[in-house]
Amino acid sequence: MYCVKCGVRLQDGVSICPLCQTPVWNPDESKKEELYPDNLPHHTRESGLAGAAAMTVVCVIALAAVMIVCFRLYDALRWGSYAVGGILLFYIAVILPGWFRRPRSEVFVPVDFVAAALYTLLICLQTGGSWFFSFALPVLLLSCLLTMTMICLLKYVRRGKYYIFGGFLILLGGFTVLVELFEHLTFGTAMFRWSLFTLAVFCVVGLFLLLSGMIRPLRHALEKYFFF
Repeated sequence: MYCVKCGVRLQDGVSICPLCQTPVWNPDESKKEELYPDNLPHHTRESGLAGAAAMTVVCVIALAAVMIVCFRLYDALRWGSYAVGGILLFYIAVILPGWFRRPRSEVFVPVDFVAAALYTLLICLQTGGSWFFSFALPVLLLSCLLTMTMICLLKYVRRGKYYIFGGFLILLGGFTVLVELFEHLTFGTAMFRWSLFTLAVFCVVGLFLLLSGMIRPLRHALEKYFFF
């Protein structure tokens, strides 16, 4: 390290040049201060509550506006029921976890699926359909089961991520076949129009991940080039 004014070589740890009394400038320390400043904003519990409270007020205003418009124009909720249900679904899925310090996904994910099921039931009843119990409900239940299984495995199992993701993709491919089966039974559509393609894609990728978990060189190559 050298003095920026007179060019004399300086010993490590000195703060002032002994020859010209110029303060020592260390470029490494300045870069460190720029990269890690002390005045970075920190997320606090109060900021999270303030955001949740502000979004709650926005949702209440939106609900009130929809109801006022519908009852002024039609003396009934009519199309406003879709808007009200959508706002409530958005609040439960996005804003409600913000009221908690550490929202647990094991709790809120099933709550979100229940809210989605109620909203689809509302749409089914409003449109006079009969597809909720034979199509929407089983699809939502299986989706919730798959999602919760994935969340719990990733959260509580420390190893075997390749096996978890590979098995999940294979199950997801089988799930698409069940979705088309429920569609066939409910709406009378032809079977195997699209689900076999998704099943093949998910199975190929899932088997590749399973093999990557078994073969160490392949796993290391994926981690090196794709940051898995």
